[in-house]
Amino acid sequence: MPRRVEKGRGQLHEISASHQGDPAMRKYQQLALTIIAVVSLVAFLFYKHEYERLRYTLEYLDTFGQPPAEGEAPRMPCGYNTHPVTTSPPADWVQVTSDLEVYSAFLEGEGIVGGQQIRVIGAVRKSTEVPADLTCLIWFESNGEVATGSCSVQFPLDRSHGHHTDKEDVEVLYLLCSPTETRLMLTQTPYALQLKVGTEQPSQPFLVHEAEGLKSTANKTAVCVVPPEQPVTSLHLVEFIAYHHLIGADRFTLYGPVLTPLARRLLDRFGDEMGLGHQELLFSTSRGFGLSRPVVRRIVELDCLQRHRDRHENVLVLELDEFVVLSRRSSLQATITDLEGAGLLRRGVAEFHLSSQPVCLDQQHTRQGTLMLAQQVHTSGPMEEAGVALLRPQLLGGLASAESSTKSQHVPPGVAVVHHYSTCSAAAAANHEETHHLPSNKQIVARLKESLLYRKWTINS
Repeated sequence: MPRRVEKGRGQLHEISASHQGDPAMRKYQQLALTIIAVVSLVAFLFYKHEYERLRYTLEYLDTFGQPPAEGEAPRMPCGYNTHPVTTSPPADWVQVTSDLEVYSAFLEGEGIVGGQQIRVIGAVRKSTEVPADLTCLIWFESNGEVATGSCSVQFPLDRSHGHHTDKEDVEVLYLLCSPTETRLMLTQTPYALQLKVGTEQPSQPFLVHEAEGLKSTANKTAVCVVPPEQPVTSLHLVEFIAYHHLIGADRFTLYGPVLTPLARRLLDRFGDEMGLGHQELLFSTSRGFGLSRPVVRRIVELDCLQRHRDRHENVLVLELDEFVVLSRRSSLQATITDLEGAGLLRRGVAEFHLSSQPVCLDQQHTRQGTLMLAQQVHTSGPMEEAGVALLRPQLLGGLASAESSTKSQHVPPGVAVVHHYSTCSAAAAANHEETHHLPSNKQIVARLKESLLYRKWTINS
């Protein structure tokens, strides 16, 4: 029966059944809408996938740079890496005899008539003596001339608060070398050195580091990293470098090799943008010439002081597991100014001795892939001076002089302390009554996570 609907005032209008809609037509309409929705969803997912590919490609190119052009050989990683480019040569151990090896050489006394010499850093077994007939061959740049010379032995004095090597089997030494014809050092620049004992074949040549004259070294801090005993992760390297860069270090010299491929590429790519320089140096002695940890640290310290003497006012020698934690100030320079004074009241301090606090991470509560500074730690030993110090290369010579006003100074733990990280032993982790939880510095961790180096690591890890 036809349905009636109201039309106007009180008027009825009949609608026939043929105009009420065909059920089959409705099904086709629903099917068409379903097909359109499915096609739209597929298109959306496709374009989203392509967008993600493009975004990750751009981030990859931004991090690692453009690939080599067709026919161009890719750059192979070498044993050391320098960034940005400097005149500082690479270094590695060179064997002179079975009991004597040398690591690096530096030109001294530039501009002093008759005072030029080459200072070589090396090590010798205490059971033997340096050969009396030790001579050298010095290579000069101008015409490739090779001059013979002699070398004298000098043993560096251990710092009173340093890592002592008197109980070790190997002793650190200096070889002071100069040509027989001293006039050559006045007119030409040596660039390589070979050592020779008697009539035996000379050693492998090693490069001589020439001093760099800069306008000012003020407020510049370099960190030298002792070669680690075990491989380290990219996150560990990124955390160490990014953190110490935040508190004021602008140059990192790493003895190793230690950098992972990812860490090296990140530093190469973003070092300039961050105002951060780095240099990686080989540190591998011969198999029969093992060095104990105190000797390694002492050699790294001497090499670091020579390498940065004309470029940085402050030098820190640290393990990768050591973090300088500041309590009152956010930067090393502000902390130094508070301790040393400024202007006319400034005192010449050559060494700032820092206390070390051993801390350990409980493996049961350690979150993998998380910054060490963001995790809860326990103290694992007494706080004491363990040889870590902020050193002044230009002032250290004055400590040996009784007439000099240069001093050394202890830094109170309430101002700055070195946290030396390790993994807690089972006994230390179980006995919570004898351990203390150290509060993490949330502000510095937040700044660390916002640093460019860490953010790029999170993208590429």
